[in-house]
Amino acid sequence: MAQTAGQLLDGAPRALDARVRTVWGTGALLSTLVPGVAATIVVAIVGAPGALVGAAVLVTIVASITAFVWSQLAVTRWWWRAWPDALELHHGVAVVHESLVPYHRIQQVDIVRDPLERVLGLSTLVLRTAAATTDAKVPGVPVELAESLRQALLERAHVDDAV
Repeated sequence: MAQTAGQLLDGAPRALDARVRTVWGTGALLSTLVPGVAATIVVAIVGAPGALVGAAVLVTIVASITAFVWSQLAVTRWWWRAWPDALELHHGVAVVHESLVPYHRIQQVDIVRDPLERVLGLSTLVLRTAAATTDAKVPGVPVELAESLRQALLERAHVDDAV
């Protein structure tokens, strides 16, 4: 059964969509494999000893595995909840971030989709507040719910959606 935006704002804790695992895992692998492979190639080209090339390969593999596992843990540690007066966000693996974004502080809600999110049918809601340092994101929102959830948050914030 598909959920509606109203059901998502009922005060229950909400985990991220499981497809976020693919988005974050791919990002983690790309951010470690690309520079690691490039560094390994440079080390090999400059004629470094085989042991140094092997060390570069090993570091790349360990860093990639670590980044991937960390990204998967991050997904399991991310949740949000809509209270009657604020949106609660909770995330972090080693350092846990807990924040409340009062609806009356929200000035704008944007929908952002990077290329992989578009392919997987996901969106990220970006909540803009009066202070740039308090902007918040809700990742892993299914495309079919993103606009209605955005509108529901704007209604709670009493913000007109004039563009």
